[in-house]
Amino acid sequence: MASITINHVAEKAGVSIKTVSRVLNREPNVAEATRERVNEAVKALNYRPNISARSLAGSRSYLVGLLLDNPRPAYAVSLQFGALRRCQDCGYHLLLDSLDSDTPD
Repeated sequence: MASITINHVAEKAGVSIKTVSRVLNREPNVAEATRERVNEAVKALNYRPNISARSLAGSRSYLVGLLLDNPRPAYAVSLQFGALRRCQDCGYHLLLDSLDSDTPD
């Protein structure tokens, strides 16, 4: 099946693409009933914004970097999952890399 787009969400919610965009970007001046309809359509369709399209349309990358230097795996995994969930909730992607604080550079 083809990817679900903002057009599908707008059609299901019975609103314009711009209204869907306003809801997804948490902009003001959207009626609460409309906001709920759009959010229900997003959930029903399992819509995820296209990160590349969002980056091109605005001046934000929607990327968050997480650098870890902790020898305890349980802590690192817990931190990674928490950061990932929060980023997903806010429409961001998480980039992860290791950091060795013992190196001079």
